[in-house]
Amino acid sequence: MKPEMICLTVLAAWLITSAVLADEVTLSGWGIDERNLDTCMADAEAVGFDALITWNTDPAALVKIVQAAAPHGIKVFSSIAPMGRLGKLWTDTYPDRPVPWQVMSEDEEAALNFISAGDNRYLIPYQWGGEPAMTNEVLTTKTICFSSPEGRDLLQRMIDGIVSVPGLEGMAFDGFGYQNYRCCHCDRCQGLLAEFRAAHPDMPEDEAEVTFFRDLLVGYINGLADYARSKRPEIKTTIHIWPVFAPEPLYGNWLDLDYCGQTAAWYTLWPEEKIAQYSRVISGEANRYFERQQGVGMMGYYDNRRGFPVKDAACVDMELRTMIENGCRRIQVCSGLDVMKNAEVAAVFSRYCK
Repeated sequence: MKPEMICLTVLAAWLITSAVLADEVTLSGWGIDERNLDTCMADAEAVGFDALITWNTDPAALVKIVQAAAPHGIKVFSSIAPMGRLGKLWTDTYPDRPVPWQVMSEDEEAALNFISAGDNRYLIPYQWGGEPAMTNEVLTTKTICFSSPEGRDLLQRMIDGIVSVPGLEGMAFDGFGYQNYRCCHCDRCQGLLAEFRAAHPDMPEDEAEVTFFRDLLVGYINGLADYARSKRPEIKTTIHIWPVFAPEPLYGNWLDLDYCGQTAAWYTLWPEEKIAQYSRVISGEANRYFERQQGVGMMGYYDNRRGFPVKDAACVDMELRTMIENGCRRIQVCSGLDVMKNAEVAAVFSRYCK
């Protein structure tokens, strides 16, 4: 390439980056290294993170995290989830009652057994809770049924601890979705669905099922956010919508949250056109129903983890640039820790977000 062409190419790249950076871009990341808090926070500041999200809900641990983050200007969010430790909390609280996990169909249970067997999930195009590429793909993690009032009460107990932590910026939601990405087949949910169909006789059955289970999920999340604000009015709320709600992947504008993270670039190398399309919806339709909401584009990034394709710095640059150019001024990445440990990828984020 001639020298003058090289100069023009560099100039064009500079102009594009300058245009992208004309408006401030904020960055939040999932994951905090609690064994090395000071180093983690310094690295986060160097990259340009505005906030970090932890899955730790223990108030004593959160106090330490907030204290370590403050000198670096990092906000801290604590995330609740209707899976994992919630099952243990249920067993501790109701030792004589089975955990009200969501129920799947026989075919979905068979798919779960296949996906979970041996190394199958690494050999098939499994999407790990993202938009499914196979029929009957399901999440391997059990999730509490959203029609269980006792399960909601236990999540509210977690929220009580979170809102008590001074200096904590907010709470986050993770894992709020259906194990089969669509619905729950338990008797209670199916009974409520029957009542919904009876109340909407002109709605086609398939449409009624999608609407009912979307609204059940939305109402559950919004109710927990309202509960948090009733305990601490100034608390901020955020989410990454995962697992996907397959009938309506970008349903997030129904959520009355401050920062609604929806997937704009999944771990499995989405094409640029799809990233652009999703970013426009995430940013452009955030306020359709609630004024408080700000749309957040979420990028999935793992640094050479088994089962996930490698994203080099050029790939990350394309995804991040495409998200920003198409309206996303708030970015969320999981895992933030993986970004910090890859110097080339960290430099890409720093260039756009610092």
